[in-house]
Amino acid sequence: MKRARRDGAVMKAILLVAGLAAIGCGGSGGSLDEDTYVQVMARLSWARAKYADTAEGDSVRAAALDEHGVTGQQLDEFVTRFGDDPRRMHRLWEAIRIEVDVLDGVPRPESQLEVPDAERHESR
Repeated sequence: MKRARRDGAVMKAILLVAGLAAIGCGGSGGSLDEDTYVQVMARLSWARAKYADTAEGDSVRAAALDEHGVTGQQLDEFVTRFGDDPRRMHRLWEAIRIEVDVLDGVPRPESQLEVPDAERHESR
């Protein structure tokens, strides 16, 4: 139940950031691939949480779009194109959440080292 609420909050935040980016950045462009969408949305979400509504946050968000050559309209078009596919969007939102964690300094799940059983027993 808590996970469903958290996922819902994450979805709302992501769509809010995408909407704000689309409003704040003009232009149009071609289609956006999933990896780029995840990277850009993670940076936008991270900047929004870290800098809130500051001028520094605005420049970090603009830099994230520029760095990937993405416009707000492309983000909006991506959500319009794939937003009605809940499985795909859930997978993307989870990937975005992981990337935001990485930006916050949390190691990627696949990069965490497995502690051998012998070392686990020694630390007790």
